[in-house]
Amino acid sequence: MRPLTETDPRRVGAYRLLYRLGEGGMGCVYLGRSPGGRTVALKVVHGTLAGDPGFRRRFAREVRAAQSLRGAGTVPVLDADPEAAVPWLATAYVPGPALSEAVIAHGPLPQEALWRLFSGLAHALDGVHAAGLVHRDVKPSNVLLAQSGPLLIDFGIARSADETALTGTGLVVGSPGYMSPEQAEGKEITSAADVFSLGAVLAFAATGRGPFGGGSVAELLYRLVHHEPDLAGVGGRFGELARACLAKRPGDRPAVAELAAAADEHAAPHGPWLPAPVVAAIAQKAEELLNAEAEEDSWAVAEPVATAPSERVTTALPTPAPQPTAVLPEPKPARVSPGPGPGPRAAVPRARAESRAPSARARAVGALRVGLGRPLYALFFLVPMVVFLVGGVDLMDRAMRYPSVSDQQQGPFQWATNDWWRAPGTLLLFAAMVGLHLYRRRLLSVPAGRVRLWTAGVGLFWIALIAMTVLHVLWVMFVENATDIGGEHWLLWVALPVMILGGGTAPLILGASVIRIAKA
Repeated sequence: MRPLTETDPRRVGAYRLLYRLGEGGMGCVYLGRSPGGRTVALKVVHGTLAGDPGFRRRFAREVRAAQSLRGAGTVPVLDADPEAAVPWLATAYVPGPALSEAVIAHGPLPQEALWRLFSGLAHALDGVHAAGLVHRDVKPSNVLLAQSGPLLIDFGIARSADETALTGTGLVVGSPGYMSPEQAEGKEITSAADVFSLGAVLAFAATGRGPFGGGSVAELLYRLVHHEPDLAGVGGRFGELARACLAKRPGDRPAVAELAAAADEHAAPHGPWLPAPVVAAIAQKAEELLNAEAEEDSWAVAEPVATAPSERVTTALPTPAPQPTAVLPEPKPARVSPGPGPGPRAAVPRARAESRAPSARARAVGALRVGLGRPLYALFFLVPMVVFLVGGVDLMDRAMRYPSVSDQQQGPFQWATNDWWRAPGTLLLFAAMVGLHLYRRRLLSVPAGRVRLWTAGVGLFWIALIAMTVLHVLWVMFVENATDIGGEHWLLWVALPVMILGGGTAPLILGASVIRIAKA
């Protein structure tokens, strides 16, 4: 998320632009705000493409096709204007990192996350193909990681397969490391091409590298057509399915519906699925969105919004440098199973999807309220603390009646006898847990500054909780060690699982807490 430059437009259609999110082969993507306050991702095509009548016809049909997708695993199209001076498309904004960002920053995904990724993308592609579409550009940067599952984005070059003959530029665009061999050779493209790209994406998610290596576009295309994929490190049933997807011949690849069914057998259908560092990255993007909303609210001024079709004018963008994508000969017209898409029209009306999806602010707050954002999870530590308090009375009494004189003269036991802090500290943590949990329900209705204050408070709460747990466990160990009597006290059997489980999770909790505080 970067600030707007001097050459970026400040308004597109009825949307005020806030930040620049990125730039692709077709245009720039911005974070925008609708008149009703909804935050969207708004793609504005490059000026050179906007001047091509053939592109405008394809873009209008692609918009209609994308709006026909309503299944899980895709981001809904909310608004579009193919007739504007520079055509644009608005979709729901997802505050999550791309798969490419997450793997590069945090390494390959664990096995459980890989199966969930596989299942989500397979189901998304199944819906795409059922609508009569071929995505044509399935790659890690077009997969967003959200708390609910993976989302397939950027249908900028996906279009109805039975309308490919309308292509007027004579070019087909794709990503060399992830396109299919038939796409690389300019042959007929079917839904099997997306299956091949899916296999390449899964291999990247499992290993952190593309299955056909790196290098120049020419080298990648040659390896795509003539070499077998490098799937070292991708084993088991997951590796078998990924290898089947990467078959050279389209007819040898499994149907995407079969892949979805196979992945569902191994994927957990609900619940958290991403590793902690990726969850922290989602929380960071959510906070960036809240900060952007707060900043925009502070300087936004009311401006008249044009509503008549003749007034829908978009500021022209400068021509950018060419993007590093492969440019290949146009293939023969392709067909997939017939879809419900309409035929050509003289004009495409501005279409608005149903506004039933949660707002960007709701998704951002939702990302903050998972994981450490659920204070009641602290009961895993607080319940043993109460047990330590109650059982500690008997343990200290036993230490006084059967003292180990040499041990009780040492500093650790002397510290343990001064235990005034144990009960007040535990009660304060209980009160903090309840307060944070109750305020958690109000996050959607309070200013962004208070949301940041809450998330920083959550981080401090978990740090204090881990510290207090360590002190309680040390207290039990020091008092038990100063007791001169056979047999271990039952409190040690409570402390043992806390030490084992807490010792494994404490570093992750502390790291995530520090990130929350730093980003707040």
